[in-house]
Amino acid sequence: MAANDSKTDFIIGLLVGGALGAALALLYAPQTGEETRETIKQKGGEIADSANELYSQAKDQTATLAAQVRESTSNLASTVKESASTVASRVGETVEKVKGDVADGYADLKDAATQKVAEVSEVAKSETAKIKQTARKAGSSVTDSAGDLADTTTA
Repeated sequence: MAANDSKTDFIIGLLVGGALGAALALLYAPQTGEETRETIKQKGGEIADSANELYSQAKDQTATLAAQVRESTSNLASTVKESASTVASRVGETVEKVKGDVADGYADLKDAATQKVAEVSEVAKSETAKIKQTARKAGSSVTDSAGDLADTTTA
């Protein structure tokens, strides 16, 4: 954009310098006053036409640049919107995957815990049965010993 400003400044300086040079040349030229005034009028018209043309070019360049900026802004906004949509979609997919993984892990953990509880319960039942059997044997031995002892004392 700075390049356009310097070009415009150069062109304006060139036109103003040319006009001043032409005016000075006319003033010092060996012509009659009327011829000089006519020449100045003619050169003034040429300068006005050049200025109008320069204004028109600057206006066209500005309109073109504004259209390019609008298009670039629109494209950028569209790209940002698409990117945001893609990111949001990926985040949603990741959240759903994590939810599924957590649910699967919870189910696996629950199944493993249930299985371990069942195993411990079976071991506890088995050990309880062994203890009861040992207690019965011990009780039966005590009863037999008591009976033997009673027989010996009565005899």
